[in-house]
Amino acid sequence: MSTIYNANSGELLTMAVALSAALAQGQSQAQLAKLGAFFTIVGDTLSLYALEPGRAGRTAAALNLADNP
Repeated sequence: MSTIYNANSGELLTMAVALSAALAQGQSQAQLAKLGAFFTIVGDTLSLYALEPGRAGRTAAALNLADNP
């Protein structure tokens, strides 16, 4: 299988479904809702970074500064 960065849409879909099924094992409905919301935020943030690639580095630097006052 190719790396995630080189995967075609079918491979990405298969990986996403397999990961979702694995994460869902033994989780309550509330826990699944939280996981879904978390990954929605991750996906939306990655999409925004794709629109403005330099933003990711600036965000990481800001987070580091926030952790070390």
